[in-house]
Amino acid sequence: MSIRVLFQSVYDLQQLSIVDTDHKAQFEALSSLFAQLLPNPVVQEIDVDKIVRIIDTVIALETGSMVVSRLFVSLITDRLESGEDVPVDVVRRIAEGILGVIKTRTISYEEQKEGRILDAAHMLIAINSDSSPKFNGPKANSEGAKAQLCIRITQLLLAAGEIDEAEQFVNRTSVLLVDSKNEELVIEHKALQARVLDAKRRFIDAAQRFYELSVVPLLPESDRLTALAKSIICILLAKPGNLRTRLLTTLFKDERAHCLPSFEIVTKMYLHRLINTSELTEFERELQPHQKFDEDGESILKSVIQEHNITAVSQLYRNISLSTLGELLGISAEDAEVMAGEMIASERVFGYIDQTDSILHFEDPNVLQSWDQQIHATCMQVNKVSDLIVSKYPQFADFISH
Repeated sequence: MSIRVLFQSVYDLQQLSIVDTDHKAQFEALSSLFAQLLPNPVVQEIDVDKIVRIIDTVIALETGSMVVSRLFVSLITDRLESGEDVPVDVVRRIAEGILGVIKTRTISYEEQKEGRILDAAHMLIAINSDSSPKFNGPKANSEGAKAQLCIRITQLLLAAGEIDEAEQFVNRTSVLLVDSKNEELVIEHKALQARVLDAKRRFIDAAQRFYELSVVPLLPESDRLTALAKSIICILLAKPGNLRTRLLTTLFKDERAHCLPSFEIVTKMYLHRLINTSELTEFERELQPHQKFDEDGESILKSVIQEHNITAVSQLYRNISLSTLGELLGISAEDAEVMAGEMIASERVFGYIDQTDSILHFEDPNVLQSWDQQIHATCMQVNKVSDLIVSKYPQFADFISH
């Protein structure tokens, strides 16, 4: 059934005419309808329920690219953000309605929830859940209701950029959902956990949460792929370590990742190959503002790639001049020396710097173990030769034994 036909049967809006295959026509018709329901400026009573029902219908019907539904939700949130004439209570109710409709599609629609929705968050925070009858029924029901309230608040706080406060409510929700059987709430909570960790630049933890979401059967395939793509972005921004290596291996072996734009970078990182800055242009476009720079204003991606390239160089060369290393990294020889020194000090790479000749020398971290193995192998060969001599010339047995 087309969007046009369903709207006519549900809302009896004969003037709404949307061509199923024409996104532009669909959006223009929806924009016209929304302008009637929430005019600018507001000169009438707002039918919030009708607005929410329309959002629900558009999202429920649209499949594939979700172009129209995303644009429509953006249109509404932009109106709420910029419209000083819109009553705060209307902002709160519409915001809650949007979040209620999106639910498990939080990952796909997260960028559409912005701005003045912070007002709604503060209103929800003000609710005294301990005194409200809704939150004081049977334990399972009350805990679920409290968790749902915390999830709504977290979504609004994240949309408003209040990350620290959002983290508090994520942690509170974790406690409320310890024994929950409500899979839908658990999924929403995991998605919010991942987003908070990402926003806090705890990229390795965020990557792990996003990957867990990418294999949840209850999520639509589009959301699972979105979560997988976000997991890749976070893992590529994470600092080196055992957890990062394990998850990078998992992502490299996940067949779904092969079709994603960032997979080539994943491959080079996994195989310890050099990555040129020219290969990062498309990937950089996918980054959100908080993923581009750290607290000191330094490029997160640039730092990660430079460290990766030093590690890759250590796999290719036994030594390299600091000037050549600087050229490979796109920095000065002095900066290359500082970075290499920091990595050696933290044992992210093994070696030493000859400052007299300005050469970085790499070492095998397991050189002593390798030496022991060589000595052991030599002893085994000596014993084997001795046994062969004794077997052929028994008269030498006593001589060899002494």
